[in-house]
Amino acid sequence: MEKMKQYINNRTVIIAAVILCIAIAIVTAVRFHVFWPVSIAVDMEEMSGTMLTDDDGSKYIYSGSSGYVLYGPYMAIDRGYYTVDVDYITENDCTMDMHSNHFSDYIVSGDIVLKPQSSHKRFNIRIKDTVDDLELRVKYGGYGALRVNSITITQNTVGIRTNAFLAFAAVILFTACYLCREKIEQNKFTIAALAAITFLSCVPEMTRGLCVGHDGTFHLLRIEGLAEGLRLGEFPVRMQPNWMEGYGYPVSIYYGDILLYIPALLRIIGFSVTQSYKAYLFFINLGTTLAAYVCFHKIVKNNRAAMWGTAGYVFAIYRLTNVYVRVAVGEYTAMMFLPLVLLAIYRIYTEDETDFKNYIKNAVLLAAAMSGLVQTHLISVATVSLTIAIVCILMIKKTLRKSTLLVYVVAVAMTVVVNLFFLVPFLDYSKNVPVEILNDTEEAAAGTIQGMGAYISQYFMLYQKSFGTSGKNIGDRMAITPGIVLMAALFVGIYFCIKYRDKTIRFITLMSVLILWMASNLFPWNFMIHHVPFMGWIEKIQFPWRFLPIAQVLLSLLLCMLFLKMEEEKREHIERVLLILLIVTTAQMFSGVIQERTYVEKYDSAELDSFSLVFGEYVRTGTDIDSFDGVLYANNAEIIEGYTRQGKYAIMRCETIDDSGDAWIELPIIHYKNYAAYGENGIRLGIVDGVNNVVRVMLPDDYSGVVVVTYEIPPYYKVADICSLAAVILIGAMLFLFHRKQIITIKKSK
Repeated sequence: MEKMKQYINNRTVIIAAVILCIAIAIVTAVRFHVFWPVSIAVDMEEMSGTMLTDDDGSKYIYSGSSGYVLYGPYMAIDRGYYTVDVDYITENDCTMDMHSNHFSDYIVSGDIVLKPQSSHKRFNIRIKDTVDDLELRVKYGGYGALRVNSITITQNTVGIRTNAFLAFAAVILFTACYLCREKIEQNKFTIAALAAITFLSCVPEMTRGLCVGHDGTFHLLRIEGLAEGLRLGEFPVRMQPNWMEGYGYPVSIYYGDILLYIPALLRIIGFSVTQSYKAYLFFINLGTTLAAYVCFHKIVKNNRAAMWGTAGYVFAIYRLTNVYVRVAVGEYTAMMFLPLVLLAIYRIYTEDETDFKNYIKNAVLLAAAMSGLVQTHLISVATVSLTIAIVCILMIKKTLRKSTLLVYVVAVAMTVVVNLFFLVPFLDYSKNVPVEILNDTEEAAAGTIQGMGAYISQYFMLYQKSFGTSGKNIGDRMAITPGIVLMAALFVGIYFCIKYRDKTIRFITLMSVLILWMASNLFPWNFMIHHVPFMGWIEKIQFPWRFLPIAQVLLSLLLCMLFLKMEEEKREHIERVLLILLIVTTAQMFSGVIQERTYVEKYDSAELDSFSLVFGEYVRTGTDIDSFDGVLYANNAEIIEGYTRQGKYAIMRCETIDDSGDAWIELPIIHYKNYAAYGENGIRLGIVDGVNNVVRVMLPDDYSGVVVVTYEIPPYYKVADICSLAAVILIGAMLFLFHRKQIITIKKSK
């Protein structure tokens, strides 16, 4: 009777949720239908400043001091979401912002970057409440000509889209919680603890704006590139044209970004750059917390021990450094998958291999974990693979078992097939496109990464500068340490190794010490790069401390096991000590991050400098990006209709001047593999490298007509996409059938 009542209640809630979703959809559709955007053309005559007015009404300046040179018109504007279009010409970087003297908190926008390589900027702003003195300000860079032709403000549908999404999300979340209420009630303390860990790990982002740190702008541009590609119907996105003001950057070919589609979709819906990134960061912190808890719990079979190991891992100082100082999105996302790798390897060497069907699941788990690394951070693939190789050598007897070897072979094969959609383009470009990361520079040839490793003293520091880097002077370095909690666990682990001679604790302690050594400046990386065969690739890791994530997950597991030992010895004070250490170290880290780092509001992609390439690893070798001017150049040809760029397409109309046979047009697009050009009636035009490695389109004699340049996806890329999709579906089906068979077997046994 109780089950029937529960079934009816669940069904009622589901029906109510469906009705609510339909109602939200109808209301949203009606709002879209009646929406009539109001467009306001800013009267340039009402703008003030030191800029002069030309005959066509535009404002210009040729020289002067840097600062605000154009401002006004102090107009009234209602609350809502707006799109601003600016037409300009500049010879130097300038900026533009939106301001109000009396209602500054009501305007959500940042500094818009006006680059000389472009002549038009479109960006979104939000007005929280009615403003009667909206001011548009243009800041001059200090030299070179600047001309502002027009500024237009138009209402958009961002508010409608975001509100509808939040309403749908609220209904779905409430429904899911209600349907799972019994499990939530049964595990409420565990859920509360995991929620607290996740919440506290997100404290530094509970501020206005975000900290872009070392690499933040680079990763935000990656998200924007994915969003732009999805808007144009591309999936998966390979070439991202938003970089370098339209010159393009194949970052998605070299850098796995499958999880970045989450914030990209939020950007398409209409959420700001800051909101989308913070949502992603919350998702990763939550995922890391859940992955660590599940994996540690499956290993130690103890809830409290697993919880402490999870806290140790989530609040490990180097992980927090990656999240809030380096803003190394790829690396801290990869850390979410490290506990899964640990669980897979642990099971491979501890479970009964005679139960082959159950044992082979370890291959699926390892393949899933390694796929996560492939899709987030290839350098982590390298460090984890090297660590697994070390484990295989140390556990050589178990490694050479037929079943173990088969598991590794299956795991590798599954990882490759599942990730073919990424690996095929990556290997294609790695072989056929010379880029800076593959260029053997003098620094790379020297192979001197050892000095970049962590200093041993850093492992024991309670506080380090949150704005540091990895320089020679320890006083200028960021926090490169697992933290006092995990380092204390290491020394307690050494003590227990001596006292109990526990093989598992001994092995994990040994591996932790080894990985910490490998992450330091004392490990002979330089010698290995130059004198050990096939180890030259190590220099691509750049920084030995990239092994620290592996040390942290090992030390966190060690903490779990030590907690069990402490419980056996009835040392009740251990939890209080752990709690105090975690609070002190995490609070110090967060205080430094919040106070010492700069937080800025990033509402729209136009506020991001599209030339933020970090080291420009994927720029074609020999390309001088400082020389990019966004200008089309022609030889024996002229453009008779303007050049436009939308996504992967570039279109113009041109004609040749004479019949010399050497007519061409150079476009402001870096010439990467797979670009193609077409003329009238679909005739294919030749493409070669132009000056500074840009696209040069060769025109036939007496040509007059349209020229279209596009980025084409080769057929073998599409085949790889299909193979990956088929592999995921097949593996998912196999797991479903295997799980169903297990459930049926259990029911029959009862």
